[in-house]
Parts: sequence; C-alpha cells; structure tokens
Amino acid sequence: MSRSLYAYPADQDVGNATIPRPDLASGAPVRSENDLVVTVRLRSNVSWDLSTPRRIIASDVARGLKRLCLPPEPSPLRGYLAATIEGYNDFCTALATKPVDQARDFLESTSVPGIQVASNFEISFHLIKPTNDFVDILALPAAAPVPFEALSYPPNSPEYLAHLVSSGPYRVSAVSGGTYELKRNGQWSKNLDSIRRALPDRIVITTGVDAAAAQAQIEAGEADMTLDAAVPLDRAAALLAAGDERLSVPTTGSTLLLAVARNGPAAAALSEGTVRAALATCVDRIAVVTALGGPPFATATTQLLQGTMTGYSPLDPFPTPNGAGDATKCAEGLASAPGGPVSQLTLLTTDSARDGAVAGALVDTFAKVGVRLDVQARSAADFATAAVSPLGQSWDLALTSITPRWYGDAGRTVFQPLLDPFWVGQRPVDGGYDSADVLAAMGVALRADSEPAKAVAWADVEKTVLRDVAVIPLAVVAEPRFHGDAVLSFTQIPSLGTGDPASLAVGPA
Repeated sequence: MSRSLYAYPADQDVGNATIPRPDLASGAPVRSENDLVVTVRLRSNVSWDLSTPRRIIASDVARGLKRLCLPPEPSPLRGYLAATIEGYNDFCTALATKPVDQARDFLESTSVPGIQVASNFEISFHLIKPTNDFVDILALPAAAPVPFEALSYPPNSPEYLAHLVSSGPYRVSAVSGGTYELKRNGQWSKNLDSIRRALPDRIVITTGVDAAAAQAQIEAGEADMTLDAAVPLDRAAALLAAGDERLSVPTTGSTLLLAVARNGPAAAALSEGTVRAALATCVDRIAVVTALGGPPFATATTQLLQGTMTGYSPLDPFPTPNGAGDATKCAEGLASAPGGPVSQLTLLTTDSARDGAVAGALVDTFAKVGVRLDVQARSAADFATAAVSPLGQSWDLALTSITPRWYGDAGRTVFQPLLDPFWVGQRPVDGGYDSADVLAAMGVALRADSEPAKAVAWADVEKTVLRDVAVIPLAVVAEPRFHGDAVLSFTQIPSLGTGDPASLAVGPA
C-alpha cells in the first residue's frame, strides 16, 4: 500500500532481497563531490489513490520523513535520520515540545535544513557526514512519502489506517472492526513498479489474532499466512519433523546476546578485560540453542554480523570446545577477579517464555563453575526501563536481541543503536560500554567508498566490540512461518520478517 524512494524486492535469492532497488526514485541517487549532498529524482508519473489523482512529489517525501517525529509516540526509526541528516534531530526536538493539536501546523510550516525540495520531482538531503548506506535508510518502510490528507488522523491510529492513501498496488476498500479488506488501487501500474508482483486481486487482513489461533486457522484452510506471528515453536518442530513443505524458516533473524554491564553489582570484577574474556567462555551456546528449539529455528553464533551482511567473516574471539563452553577457563578467570572470586551474577531478562527457557539454560551453565545466576525477570516495560539505565544498573548480564532493520550493507543497524551514546531511536540494552575508538571505526565504515573497504571496516568494528566483550552473542533466532495449502508461491523478505503478501500466488486448496 505504501511505496518508498527505494525498496527491497521479494526474491527467493536472499542476496538479491537484501539490496535496495529504486522504487519511487527514478534511479540511483546523485552524490556531490564531497558526498555530503545526496539528490534523488522521483518518477514523475506515480499518483496517490485519491478521488482526484495527484502525483507523488518531493514535498510528500519530506512530509513523510518529518512525520516520523510526531508526538506523542515518535517512530523508533527516526534515530537513523537524526544521526544522518543535518538539522533533523533539532526539528524532532522542537516538534516534541508542541501540543498534539499544534503539531500538524508546525510540521507543515517548518522545514528540516537538511531536507531540501528542489522541485516537484527532485529532493536533496544534506548529510552530517558522508554516509554510504543512506539508500538503505530511505528504503525503510517508515520513510515512505505521506500526502497532506494523512495529517488529519493520529499516526498509526485505526482512523489513519482506515483512511490510508495508497501509493502501492492495493488500497483499503472496507474496514470492519479489526479486519481490513484490500483491493486493487486503480492508480497503480505494474509498468511503473518493478518491486511488487501484486499477484492477489484481494487481500483480507485480520488483526488481533494470537499466534496459536492464527496457526490453527491456516491449517484449517481459513487463512493463507500471517504477517507478524511466527509459528509456535512446538508446532514448528512437529511440522519440521514431518517434512511439511508449507513450513518456511528464513536464514536471517535476530541475534540473541548477553549485554555485559560495566556498572552493575559485579562492576569491580567485570571492569577487568581478563575477567570479561573468561566470562565469554562460560556460555554453553549449544544449551541455549536447544532451549530455543534447536536448528534451524536457532543457530549458535559468536558474532553480531550475519552471513548476508557486509563485513561478515567467521569470527570467534573466545573459542570453546564445540561451542559448549569451557568450564576450566571460565572458572579460572572468574576465580582470579579483583576483589575475590566471582560467585554470583545477576541476569536481567523479560518474563517471556522464551527468555525463561534461555535463562534456565544459562543458570545451569554457570552453576557448573560455582557461579549462582540470580535471574531478574521483568515485564517488557520494566525491562526496557532497567535496560537503558547504564549508571543505575541492578544487573550484570542482560538477555536482549538485536533485530537488524536491513540485512545487506547493515553494519549501522547492528552497531549504532547498541554503541552510539547519542542514538535517539529505539535501542537494545545499554551495558555502559563506551569506546571512542569504536565510534571512530564506525565513522570509517560509513564513509568507506568501496565494498572491500566497507567490509574491512565493519569487520574491524565487530572484532573490537567482541574482543572487549561489550556483549556476548549467543544465537541467531529465525522466526518460522507457515502458509496454507492454497498458496503456490511464498517469498520471504528478510527486512519484512515474513512472506510478501503481494507475491503470494493462490490456487485451489
């Protein structure tokens, strides 16, 4: 329903699906000689789905980006723009001070210095520093253009969704409670969209269905796929054992890791690099993977970059036999900590069933070396508060995940929210790790002007972070998906995290 300047195509080849392609943009961006100005030319023949069709123009792009800062709940993705575009963070700060009823007028009347509309079909972005992944940022679904009509409704509200003005192949044709019916958008042309296959004539989306109920409906032939609910793990394991071809497990996913606190109860010990290095050998990743359902739903990892990402190269700074931990190294290192042996550590987790299972595996692992792991399981909201308070930490280790926003040239989406102290978007747990060298290395990676140079730079960032034991990666967790008997083709998009509904071919069940 919404198109962006650039987008990721639905492609069975995961490598192709991680490279953004021109969507509303007419081609690749043009960069200034100093790489600080990026200019994008829009297609001049794509229209909004309105009663009186109107072209999608550059001011719609600017509005869409500014709208990410609207109160009372700004988009968590605004951090990428705030870290990249001149004046964007200041604009967001000013907008946040406005009462909700004045926000629309401020948004329409105030410009971001770094977003300049040159003409109806040309927009320029002035960057804080040269950035080689800016196209990936513009390919985020949240970066889609927005027509002024959308400002009549609160962002992401039921009213907004019911009156969504489409730029893609589908439009909202009916709304009933939590069910949305989508039908063809007459203003859309396949000849002007190389991203979306748009196979179904009609799509019905029902919200508010939990994962187990959704799975039951698909297996009963009452639905074809889910958008945001993975197959319950026990059911996925049974389908895998039965060789059911309707089950789909991606090769990309979220990285589950332990953040290491620098200011927690065991700060005196964990401030020592040798103790943190020993801590990294304590973890039995095989036990963690087993708690997560085993391969292919979870695979052990010793790093943050995944195989599709620029800079990935197999890396294990603290190898242990078969990845199952090294009790001897762990015990010796923790026993020699300043102030005496480490005998107790506090683990912060959410109260989810998954985190509970992983925490149980970690408790057993540490018990083998005489360390008691005190688990603090908190609600999601309480966990989030405790997780980003590095100066008031009540924990030593925190179980968290990094879910990349994209999976190709993706170093920024892995490392910047985790390590940048000035990051204003959604971020994982903050253990208090602060390294000017890492921030400088990230800058080198973002300015690199060739693929080999980028790869080397991001690999260097990863090596430093892992050898400093800022975090301890545990496993890559993939969300299994299931489609119904009537589905003839099912293509997953890594950045979407599920199958592409517009690429779904449906035949007789």
